[in-house]
Amino acid sequence: MYILNNSLKNLVRNKGRNIVILLIAIFTLTSVTLSFSIQTLSNLAIERYKNSFGVQAKIEYDWEKLEREHPPEVIENEDGSITMEQKFEVLMPDASEYEYYADSQYVKQTLYHASCAVTSSSLKPVQDNLRQGEEIVDLGGMSKDELMKFFGVATEQELEEVVGGKDEVEKIMDYKNDSIGSLVGFTDISLLEDFTTGKRKLEQGVFPERNNECIISSEFAKENNLKVGDTISIAGISRSMDKEEMSLSVTGIYGDYYNTATAITFGTFYGDIFTTYDTLMNSGFHYIDLVEGIFILNNPEDAKLFEQELRSKGLNEYHTLEYSTEEYEKNTNPLKNIARIAEIFTLSASLIGAAILLLISIINVRERKYEIGVLRSMGMKKSSIARGMIYETFVVMFVGFAVSIFAGLVLTKPVAATLLGDLTNIGISLPTVSVWFSAGLAFILSIVSGLCAVFAVMRHEPMKILSERN
Repeated sequence: MYILNNSLKNLVRNKGRNIVILLIAIFTLTSVTLSFSIQTLSNLAIERYKNSFGVQAKIEYDWEKLEREHPPEVIENEDGSITMEQKFEVLMPDASEYEYYADSQYVKQTLYHASCAVTSSSLKPVQDNLRQGEEIVDLGGMSKDELMKFFGVATEQELEEVVGGKDEVEKIMDYKNDSIGSLVGFTDISLLEDFTTGKRKLEQGVFPERNNECIISSEFAKENNLKVGDTISIAGISRSMDKEEMSLSVTGIYGDYYNTATAITFGTFYGDIFTTYDTLMNSGFHYIDLVEGIFILNNPEDAKLFEQELRSKGLNEYHTLEYSTEEYEKNTNPLKNIARIAEIFTLSASLIGAAILLLISIINVRERKYEIGVLRSMGMKKSSIARGMIYETFVVMFVGFAVSIFAGLVLTKPVAATLLGDLTNIGISLPTVSVWFSAGLAFILSIVSGLCAVFAVMRHEPMKILSERN
C-alpha cells in the first residue's frame, strides 16, 4: 500500500511531465478508438450488405464458345441470296435439372419462371402493341400442307428442319388458334425483372401469393370488364389434351410503363397473365415452356464456387452461369476503401503513440535516475521501486483510456455518419470490440513504458548513480 500511495504522490510531484504523457495517451487512444470503430463499422456494413444482397445467377448459352467451335454456315439460297445458319443441339436445363442444381449450400432461393399460351371460352384477347410493321401470326391449327405453304418448303423433311423437328410440327398442328395470351408462372412475381425495373407496375390489389391467383394487365381488364376479386377461366393451348378450363382469382391489375424506344423495338404484350409457378405447373396444361430458373445466391462471393459446383454436377460445356456483382461492388467498394484507410490509420497511430511514449519514458527515467539512487541507498528493494514506477504508468494510462472511451462515445456517431453516410444502413455506435482494442493498446503501452523504468532500476547500482550525480 505504501508503494501505491507513494506512486500517487509522485504523479502530483511530477505533474507537468505526467500531464504531457496523459495528453499523448489520450490523443493516441482516442485516435485508435475512432479509427478502429470506423474500420469495424465498415466491415460490419459490408458483411451485412453481403448477406442481404441476393446475387441473381442464370444459366445461359456460352455464345462465345458456341460461335468459336460451331461457326455459322454460309448457305446460298435458290434466289441467289446468302444467309448465315448456325446449327447446334444444346438444350437448356429442364425443371428436374434446375431442381438438382438448386440443391446447393450456395443457393438461398430459386425463382422458377415458366409460361404457356392459353385460351378461354369467355375472355377476349387484347390487341398487343407490337413494334412498327410487325404482327404475330397464329399458326395454331394449321394443317401440314398449310404450314408447308406458309414456310415456303416443298417436303415434310424441309418443314421439320425449319420448325425444329417432327414433334414441333405435330405440336403446332395441335395448337388451338384462339389464344388470348400467355399464362406466366413465377415463384415470386414481385421479383420479376419487369416489375423490379418499373417496366410494369402493380396499380391495384396485390401480387399472387397462393395457388390459383393471378394478376392481369389494365388493358386486358378493360377489354373484358374485369376488376380485382373477379374470377377468370382459362385452358391450355393443346387442342387434343387441354379440354377443361381452370379458374383463377384476380388479385391485382398492373400497368405497362415501357418507354417509347423499348415499345417500338420489342413491342408491348397486354395478354400476359401472371400467376404463381406452382399454379402453372400444377394446372395440367400441356406445352409449358420452362423459360429459366434464377438462382438467388447467399452472397456475391459464392458465385464462382457455385459455378464450379454446377460443372461438377454435369452442366453442359456450352452453358455458362451469368451473374453480375456490379451493384454489390458499387455499394461496398467505398466501404472497403474506408475500412482499409482506417486500418492503416489505426496501425500508424498505435506505432507513433508507442514510439513517443517510449521516448518520453526514457527521458523520464534518465531524469529520475538520482531519485532511484537515493531510494536504493535507503534500502528500498529494486522490485519495489520498479513496481512503484509501473503503478504510476498504469494510473496515467487508465485515465487516458477512460477519457478516450468517453471521447469515442461522443465522436463515433458524427465521424461515422460523415465518412460512411447512408452506406452502413445500421445503427452507429461505439463497437464493444473497439473498447477492448483500446484497452489492450493502453495495457501494452503501459507495459512498454513500465519496462523502461524496470530496466533503469535493475541496471544501475545506487552508489554509481549517486557518484555520477556528484
